Order: sequence, then C-alpha cells, then structure tokens
Amino acid sequence: MMVTHVLPYPPAAGNEIRIFKMLRWLRKQGYGLTLVLKPLGDEEVSNECIIGLRDVVDNLYVFDNRVLPRLAGPNARTSAQIDSSLKDARLTDLQDGFCPAWFVDEVAAIAAEIGPDVVIAQYVFMSRILTLPECANALRVIDAHDLFCRKQATVEQYGIKDYGLSLTDEQERKLLLRADAILAIQRAEQIELGKLVPERDALLTSFDLEINHADAAKQVPGRVLIVASGNEFNVRGTQDFLSYTWPLVKMRNPSAQLHVIGRVCREVWCDDPSVSLLGFVENLDEEYEQAQVVVNPCRVGTGLKIKTIEALAWGKAHVAWPSAADGLRELAEVPVLIATDVVAFANAIGEVLADDAKRKALESDAHAFIAEYFEASNVYKSFTDVIDNSRVLDTDEENVE
Repeated sequence: MMVTHVLPYPPAAGNEIRIFKMLRWLRKQGYGLTLVLKPLGDEEVSNECIIGLRDVVDNLYVFDNRVLPRLAGPNARTSAQIDSSLKDARLTDLQDGFCPAWFVDEVAAIAAEIGPDVVIAQYVFMSRILTLPECANALRVIDAHDLFCRKQATVEQYGIKDYGLSLTDEQERKLLLRADAILAIQRAEQIELGKLVPERDALLTSFDLEINHADAAKQVPGRVLIVASGNEFNVRGTQDFLSYTWPLVKMRNPSAQLHVIGRVCREVWCDDPSVSLLGFVENLDEEYEQAQVVVNPCRVGTGLKIKTIEALAWGKAHVAWPSAADGLRELAEVPVLIATDVVAFANAIGEVLADDAKRKALESDAHAFIAEYFEASNVYKSFTDVIDNSRVLDTDEENVE
C-alpha cells in the first residue's frame, strides 16, 4: 500500500515520474498494489489521472480535501493523539497539511481491510500512517525524495530565505524513525540518511530508465530543448536562461531554435520568435528526437536531477549547471557539459550545435552511462530484497507459531 499527496499520472514533474515508474515496476514484478491519493489543498484528481492509474494498481482510493470525511466524528483521531510522541507543534502543523487526522482514519480503515505487507509513505510528511496499529505488522517504508533538513541551505543559494518545508535534523529524524526502511534517491542522500538515522535501513533507490533510441534523421539542426515542471527553481532557472543565456546562444548560432516544454511555460515569458513556449505536448518523444541539445537550466536543487538523466536516456548531448550532476558524479564521470557561468553555458550549447563529432560522442556516452547505472532491476534491487526478506521472516514466524 502506497499513500501519497502526489498525483503520479500523467507523470510530468520529477516526483510524479519517479512514483509512476516505481508503481509500474512493482506491478511488473507481480506485487499487488493499493494506491491511496490525497492531494494537497483544493487540487482535484482528474479523470485522466484515475484512468491512467487503473492499469498500474490493483486498488485505487481517492480522497478530496473539499468533502466531509466519512469517518469524521466523536471517535475520530486527533492530531494530538497521532503525534503524542513528537511534542513538536511545527511538525504537527506541517503534517496536518499533508496527512490530517481524518485522512489517517481513512487510511486505517483501508489497512484494516487489505492487511498490507508493505506500507510506503511518500515523503516524511505522510509518515503518520506508519504509526497506525493497522500497519504495525507491515514493512514500513518512507520514500524520502528529499532531505528537508538540508533543503534550506540549498535554496538560500537562490535567494530564498524561508523555505516553508524546512526541518531541523532532529525534526526529520523523528519522522524518519517511524519507518523500518527509507528510500534515498541518490547516494549522497543515502549516506546522509545513514548518519541521521543509523538505526534504520537507508536504501539507494534512484530512478529507472529505459534507453530510448532517437531517430537521428529526425533531429532538427539548431534545436535546443528544455523540459521542466513549474516548481520555483525551474521557473527561476528557465527565466534566467531565456533572459541572459539564450541571447548569447543566438549571437553565435543565429539559426538556433528553443522549445520549452512543461508547466514551467505558465510562469516564464520571452518575446524572441526563436523561442516556443509549448507547455504540455502530446508527444514528448518527438521533442526529444528532434532536439540536438537538451538543457537543464535549474541552478540549484536537491535530490536526483531527473530531467538530466531523462535527457541522457534519450542519448542527448546535455548542458547544465553543476547541480545537475548531484547524485550522479558519485557513480562515475557524468557525460554532461557542465557550465559555471552564463557565458560558458551559452558557449557549450554553441559548440555542440556546431560540432557534429562532439555531439555524437556525447550521445554515445549518455546511453552507456544510463545502461550501466539506471537499469530497473539494479535500481530497485535493494528495495525488493528488503520486501522479500521481510515476507520470508513473516512466513517463518507463522510456521513457528
């Protein structure tokens, strides 16, 4: 049973793609899947989302913040009861937004009905469900996605002084201790988790990718591509790229064209006719095939840079800031052109557009890197091993009884 505030279909943002791919992989391996969705605020779960998930999970439960909870009443749990061991008003307030008491009651009813062997909370803020008596006999897992006790220091590089979800080490530790196992998206965070909660298993479970072989004949000379969600870091990075970097690219390569794809298009602007802000497109494969260079304009961030490894999976020459290699450079030399200033960024794009041999070498190296480090059976092995070992232990205990 997986419980999340993230709507994983259609997968667009990095966390949506990660969750969708994990569900799809687990389903292929024969695990029975129950998915419980409760989006934040007034966000609706679309019919498209429900239909898209229908063939990926066995059971789908959808909850809406705007309707009266079925189990609300005099016997419902309260935040105080749920978080009695925390004694931290901030943690209680944060969790009330993601996982309010009425929703905990709903999840308890589902868990009592299906008796899950494994319960996965997406993000530490959904970890209240792991404290339920109905989940006590399950393997309890937090898919961390990020270390929120490290987030503020990272985002301050971008001038953000108050990141609303920042935690102290002790606050994050309290939430992480609710799990038996914690999933880290990159090796550096796995190491940090091992230090923060040495009592728990920190498992490296990054992101599975299939190698896509683009048709070279479909490449459009001079085509540059950005694919980005609408989070604040992507918006700032993309707008800076449009304002400062792209004009320099055009000075060197007057025929260059830029396609910008994704929710970021709602938040950025550009009056250059060589720039197309396309928003959602029906066929992202076609955009990757046509691109000669894929750019990650986000200067800072945490976790694994999913748009970077997606570009590499397409065998694309890729240009990015140093943060794009976070979580990757620990594996091997990353086949990405890294720039540390705007001029170097523009020059790197220009060099790839002008040099076919350099571009083809980067394309080949990209595919080789993904094949070695992001094949699905390797990505999920540590996680599925823990699941299978816990099931064996449960069976042995039943036999002893």
